[in-house]
Amino acid sequence: MNDTLINKTKNELILKRRRKKRIKNSILLFIFLLAVLFVLSIKLPYFNIKYIKVYGNKSIDVNEIKSLSKINMGNNIFYININKSEKNILRNPYIGSAKITRKLPSQININVAERNAIFYIKMDNTFYIVDKSGILLQKRSNIDNMNLVQLNGINLTSSKIGEIIKTRDNRKIDGIKNIGSLIEESNVMFGIDTLDVSNSLDIKAYKKDMCIKLGSADDMKNKLNKALNIIEQEKLSAAKGYVDVRFDGNPVFYIYNN
Repeated sequence: MNDTLINKTKNELILKRRRKKRIKNSILLFIFLLAVLFVLSIKLPYFNIKYIKVYGNKSIDVNEIKSLSKINMGNNIFYININKSEKNILRNPYIGSAKITRKLPSQININVAERNAIFYIKMDNTFYIVDKSGILLQKRSNIDNMNLVQLNGINLTSSKIGEIIKTRDNRKIDGIKNIGSLIEESNVMFGIDTLDVSNSLDIKAYKKDMCIKLGSADDMKNKLNKALNIIEQEKLSAAKGYVDVRFDGNPVFYIYNN
């Protein structure tokens, strides 16, 4: 009786060992096949890049984006360093974000989001272009055919292209961001010609000869809408004066007599 139990136990152990060995061999075979597949993938011309597609660009040329990425036709699709290529593309200040994906077997997709030029700062005979977030995009000798708002009250001495404007008073940047976002969303610029952030607690916008006293950067959308409604209702577009919306309650406006 005991011999029968011992033999049964031995057989079960042998079967378990064989199962473990089969499983181990199967795993090793699977790993080997994956390795072979990987080697073939990086060697076969089937996975060479044949197409590079760019999406999301509006003003930046497709070829410039491709060139910045440093991804070349004919390279193996698995060899490219996506993170490095995305960082290369972001070297253009007008590009706010870049996302690169592989589409097997041979296509690379580049999705970008561009920054929009909203403001300009004039120093001497040079125009510095700024986006809605206060990022300095480029400097130009002219701004012909560019519908931009002049930005006053900013010193660019220590600012660099591609970076946010440097200022000791970050409330100025808040004002630029708040109004810049409104301008970009509306796409009509509210008819504003100039934004003055010289005093971050007394921000002013100008619509021709009408000064809009906005105060701090808080609740900018509501204050700006109030002022523009007054200018429209009272037909003040061609007048010279100011509208004061710095405080709660009804806006105050005053027209200068010529």
